[in-house]
Amino acid sequence: MTDDWPAVRERVAERTDRVLADLRERWDTDRSVEPFEYGPRHHDPAEPPENVDGQLERLAGIASVVVFYTDAREETVLVYNPSGHWEPPGGAIEAGQTPEETVHMEAREETGLEIELTDLLYAGRFEFQYRNGASVTLPLAQFVGHRVGGSLTVERERIDHPGVTRATGVFDRELLPECREREEILELMAE
Repeated sequence: MTDDWPAVRERVAERTDRVLADLRERWDTDRSVEPFEYGPRHHDPAEPPENVDGQLERLAGIASVVVFYTDAREETVLVYNPSGHWEPPGGAIEAGQTPEETVHMEAREETGLEIELTDLLYAGRFEFQYRNGASVTLPLAQFVGHRVGGSLTVERERIDHPGVTRATGVFDRELLPECREREEILELMAE
């Protein structure tokens, strides 16, 4: 770990605050979630990078989107991840990318769908944990949107890629599996 990790961690936390403030201003909302810890994951490095740019190249945040197959909100699109859970499409925010750009890219990669964002469900923070005990505060964003184009597909990446989608499904209220954001999805779905 770098000797100056506390300074790097502080600068990344300040950036996280700016990203979240910008999101809340653009989407005119203050909805948030409680901060939580994330990691360490088996494929992550044991130690943090030596500078802010290194952290943002590695992981700049996480964004996902509750995708409805139509704007009528009768069916939602979920992906089945390698850890064995259904979840909304999403992934790591890359350096220089906004959370909105991330969810557009991830929805296209993981589901084959082009989406229109309609709302910011919430924004918050998570504490990314390294195996050596170091951590850093990063932004988290959960959007709502609907399909405006594309066809459902399954992501095609190396089978050993840690985030590759294993399946894609369309679910109505009665078939919605246990998943992250299940209660929120049910509230958003048309009765």
